[in-house]
Amino acid sequence: MTGYRVSLWALGFLAFAASASAQSLLTNGGFETPFGVWDATWRLDQTASSQGTFSFSSTHVHSGTSALALVPNPRNSTSLRLSSGYSLAQVVAPAGLAGKSLYVSGWLQADPGSVAVLRIYSVGTDGTVSFHEMRQPAGTAMTLHRDIFTIPSTAAPAFLLVGCIVEGTSGAAYFDDVALSVGVPPSWLEAAGTPDPGPALRATVSVDAGRVLRHLPATLYGNNLEWVWNGNGAWNPAAGTFDPAVLGLTQTLAPGLLRYPGGVYADFYHWADGVGPQSSRPLVQSMPGGPVDVVRVGTGEALDLAQRAGANLMITVNVVTGTPQEAADWVRYVNAGGRKVTYWELGNESYATGSTGPVGTVVLTPDVYAQKVIDFAAAMRAVDPAIQIGAIADENYSRTAPRVFPDWTGQVLRAAGNSIDFLAVHCAYAPALSVDEGWNARTVYSAMLAAPVEILGQLKDLEARIASTVPSRAGKIQIAVTEWGPYFDYRPSSRFVDHPKTLASAVFTASTLAAMMQSQATGIAEYFKLSDANFMGAVGLRQGGFVPKASMYALELFTRHFGSELVASTAVGPAYDSPSVGWVDAMSGVPYLDVVASASADGSTLYVMGINKHFDRPIRAHITLANFSPASTGAAFTLSGRAPDANTGTSLVPAGTVWAAQAQVAPYNRFNLGSPTEVTLAQQTISGVTGGFDYTFPPSSVTSLVLTRK
Repeated sequence: MTGYRVSLWALGFLAFAASASAQSLLTNGGFETPFGVWDATWRLDQTASSQGTFSFSSTHVHSGTSALALVPNPRNSTSLRLSSGYSLAQVVAPAGLAGKSLYVSGWLQADPGSVAVLRIYSVGTDGTVSFHEMRQPAGTAMTLHRDIFTIPSTAAPAFLLVGCIVEGTSGAAYFDDVALSVGVPPSWLEAAGTPDPGPALRATVSVDAGRVLRHLPATLYGNNLEWVWNGNGAWNPAAGTFDPAVLGLTQTLAPGLLRYPGGVYADFYHWADGVGPQSSRPLVQSMPGGPVDVVRVGTGEALDLAQRAGANLMITVNVVTGTPQEAADWVRYVNAGGRKVTYWELGNESYATGSTGPVGTVVLTPDVYAQKVIDFAAAMRAVDPAIQIGAIADENYSRTAPRVFPDWTGQVLRAAGNSIDFLAVHCAYAPALSVDEGWNARTVYSAMLAAPVEILGQLKDLEARIASTVPSRAGKIQIAVTEWGPYFDYRPSSRFVDHPKTLASAVFTASTLAAMMQSQATGIAEYFKLSDANFMGAVGLRQGGFVPKASMYALELFTRHFGSELVASTAVGPAYDSPSVGWVDAMSGVPYLDVVASASADGSTLYVMGINKHFDRPIRAHITLANFSPASTGAAFTLSGRAPDANTGTSLVPAGTVWAAQAQVAPYNRFNLGSPTEVTLAQQTISGVTGGFDYTFPPSSVTSLVLTRK
């Protein structure tokens, strides 16, 4: 990635790289052989040599007798976004590695005041740098980090670097058993997974109903409606109307906002193809080389579904093959029909330069995209000055994900920040297994459930970045997470492709939505997607009819059994550590119990949402209420099931596709036993409610406690 001091550091290794051995990817990765500054394996970054010292630790070791210790001083960097940290690196010759996936791993630990960072770089012959990193904050034990880094095939790599870096100004960072290989290492083979049954864990929860943190707009409870495949089943062409099951479930779900017409399909959509009588609409391609169909869910149908569900509509405008005039005419068409669309998003994922095929054709450089934002916004506001316009930001996934346009967001904000009202991101997909690393299902699920911690941090970072880049618009540009949800893999060969339908994925859905609520600047969130006959969607097919998936129940808990005013709450209880899996970084101290609380607009009702991420054990929480005297009885609405991999029995189509056998969560193995009774949303009355009372949250569950004021 360019734009970092690492590019200068990398270029300093060019002469040495030519002699690096191609026989072994890394040498002395266990740091058992001491070395000096100019060793032929690990070398000090001279540009940061005054920022710390290195030594060999015999106490912070994973295996063997020695580990690398990096000790920073006050001159060291506190943010690798801004400058280089004290570091050592090893050069790897790139012969034959272009386009290959490399498996990188290491055991990391850090003292308070430091962060241990393991980073792999690919330096192209054209000077471009791409990288990926794994980060370990302060903790009490060595933690395994492992991930997969794909070397770009677009530019021949001149060489590779694997760097051990310390971020911070005190303490120390420790590294051991750093490894890099082509092909899955034997140590990555799947383990059985260890259940943890036993008595209820204990936690304490405090809620202050008198401390309102923010208003929760209905737009946080949005969803995605694509035009393709009859709105992913929402429209029944034989009957010429909406599918009754999808319509009824959408009304039950009560989304505050529907995003239309895509996804990526928005980049090829021309709105005039989807208006007028359906019988006269033309056949169009969903994307270059894609299927040909009639747009049966056009603008009018999308507006109708939104209206019947009590929702508003967000329209994603085609800025790739469309024009400002076409977009302005779309605004005019909607307004002429007497139905207002407030939110207009300009484009989908035009920064996705790693994509191939049709998706790769939507790529725009940030300067070209920013100018389009300015031009489209001006033309559309000339028709309706009151509309809200959003640009897309490349803040998706981990901040260290390789990017060809490393400063996409900064360039767009600097050039077009005064033209927008919101910034759209897709930062809340997890765990995203681009390659099967051999993890067992319990480990994959644990990483997925840790991801909301990282997602909240990314949203807060983006809020600060907006404020620092466009100070005049600080507090005026909101964040819109226009796609989010559980996502594992898209390939039929994956052991996890159909896992977004499970109870654990629903727990992730609830935890992620709770995290987004805690980001003050996040005012829009749209789950991906409403209905789907395959592995995504809140609603799926069971025996030919649409039924809820587990995540629909999680969303419903927030739309039906949660208040409009977020109030202060804290939860203190047991936590766990999670390794790096897919797009999720390794994390320490992830709480098993998430809690968010809210009040009704008039303050008469208090809602306490408890999310138990533990697969095997309930959590008994002592809940203390401040500034709220509850009636002695209340209600509990609980989403739970027979196991983390339990599901409602939806199935994948098309029937001719060969889908891989899906992983299961030991020892329950409920994935293949899906049915309406495997996952349920149930209501029960609770008694003995006082200003301080106990409640037990079941394993793998989401519960809304609804309390009325006495």
